[in-house]
Amino acid sequence: MSNERSINYCERVVTRDPDTKKRNLLDAALAEFAARGIAATRTDAIAARAGCSPGLIYTYFGSKEGLFDAVFDRIVTETVTEIPITPDDLPGYAGRLFDGHAKNPDIARIVAWHSLERGGSGDRIASSDEAGLHKIDAIRAAQATGTVTTRFDAEQLVFLVQGIALAWTFLPDEVTDLVADPTDLARRRSTVVDAVRRLVQVP
Repeated sequence: MSNERSINYCERVVTRDPDTKKRNLLDAALAEFAARGIAATRTDAIAARAGCSPGLIYTYFGSKEGLFDAVFDRIVTETVTEIPITPDDLPGYAGRLFDGHAKNPDIARIVAWHSLERGGSGDRIASSDEAGLHKIDAIRAAQATGTVTTRFDAEQLVFLVQGIALAWTFLPDEVTDLVADPTDLARRRSTVVDAVRRLVQVP
């Protein structure tokens, strides 16, 4: 099917199946934004990848930035669902976070672009704030029962656990490659799990 015919088809079915069209646009936007960031990504490239008219981006998401925020929101929601925090097993949780980013490197790129291009914009993502508060509350409850160290408060522990789990993703290769070969995911994961175990253990 030619691109023109694909777009026409997309426009005909959009009112019948808007959820599918939104999902296609989100999938296409994830790939485009991950590769280029917000400023350098063209809406027509996203639309072409999704097989839709660029106008649908504005119909559904209001703007290119709104589409990016929707992509980020979906990443947060899916991560919370697929990798829920386990305060009674924070080392395991950190290992699963590491696995998720190793399997889906585009997610890490979206997070990095969000920090670079949306950080400080004042347009906060509600799902991200809610996810962070949920993790803090879960760890605080575990601290109250004595299963997690109180050496750090709950807010700091969330920051430290996630920082350790995702350090391989966000630190430059010049640093991480000195520690473990990039193909040796088992060693990198083991470092994450062991570091978090030592961090959260109760004296």
